[in-house]
Amino acid sequence: MTNVMTAVERLRERGQAPSSGAISLRGLARQVRPEPAGSVRALLLKVFAATAAVRPYAVILCRFKGDPPDPAREGPISKYFHEIFAPGTGGLVEYWRGASLGAVDITGSRVFDWVEIDIPRAGAGGTKGQGGPGREGLIDAAVAAVRRTGADPVRDFHKPIAVLTRDWARDDPQRPAGEPSWSADDPLKPWYRDWIDGSADSHGRVCAPPHAHSGDFVAHEMGHGLGLDHDLGPRNEAYYDPCCIMSQRNTFRHPRWGTAFGPAVCLPHLVEAGWMHPRRLYTDTGGWLDRPDGIAVPLAPISRPVVKANLGIRLSLRPRLDWDYYLEYLTPTGWNQGLPGSYLFVRRVADVAGVGRRCQYLAQIPVPDQPGVPASVLESFGNTVFEVRLTGQQPGPILMVTATKR
Repeated sequence: MTNVMTAVERLRERGQAPSSGAISLRGLARQVRPEPAGSVRALLLKVFAATAAVRPYAVILCRFKGDPPDPAREGPISKYFHEIFAPGTGGLVEYWRGASLGAVDITGSRVFDWVEIDIPRAGAGGTKGQGGPGREGLIDAAVAAVRRTGADPVRDFHKPIAVLTRDWARDDPQRPAGEPSWSADDPLKPWYRDWIDGSADSHGRVCAPPHAHSGDFVAHEMGHGLGLDHDLGPRNEAYYDPCCIMSQRNTFRHPRWGTAFGPAVCLPHLVEAGWMHPRRLYTDTGGWLDRPDGIAVPLAPISRPVVKANLGIRLSLRPRLDWDYYLEYLTPTGWNQGLPGSYLFVRRVADVAGVGRRCQYLAQIPVPDQPGVPASVLESFGNTVFEVRLTGQQPGPILMVTATKR
């Protein structure tokens, strides 16, 4: 979740606050002049309105051609999307402000109430390469339907999201004769003729059938529209990172809606997108490789910017290897509350053959609960031993992270 110290970091980056030292809430309020004057929420909104990139979304509620209104089906969908895109509900406005560290603001997103697209449900199945409209065609149809009302869901918005009411083009989806009943690489493949295609298209626009009506799914697909790509695992497995929205692992049930939300955006994505606070990222350009005892750096969770420690670590392996380590300390709080415990995560950003530049999860260390108790892992790609010890320093938590090249 975003907090006052995140706002202070953004002001410091713009030269509008001292680069170090304490800053009083009263002094910050005098500088920013929020309305109402005593509201911390108003203060945060005032700061982020001046420092964040505004990226409002056009959310389009779609009926298939010829479908009559269906209050029982459509009512809950409409209520859900109106609420998760409304400021102050703890939904996606707050998610993106928090997950981007105040760099992205989707305030101004609009939910366009039910429009009829020119595709009947029976013709909506199939991906673009399987004879159907695919997500691209469904999104195009949603945009065209809004334009027929005289509005434009493209001109004044970052990206459109087409919200659909069905996952299948028919009530009894059929597997084509001769197709295998299951495919190891894609279990849905035999059913694609009747499957209504959801997810983001190549332009970062989103198609959301009911299976996509959850906070984590929508946020993940929005992430593509904000320039993020899927995380990889150690053997280039997709959706592998244990704690990043671009893998959708370790989510939690949102208490207001009961659907999956989280986790936040991992450190390498934050750095690559330019959202990470530069002054809170410790960077070593390779000198640590020549130290027999390695390097020891204090590290706090990104969610705790009030702590006087680094919020991320970047260790270069150049010139020996052409990539850097990204070290992040995560605790089960805020948008990461679905994590089963506290961990140091070891990641890298690398050029992967046939895929391109990707964030890649490499290893993790569960953080012991007691201060001073060590835990370690050998990361094999860079042949480096990482060790962590909880310091007990307050305010905390703060890890001492040691990295030693073998």
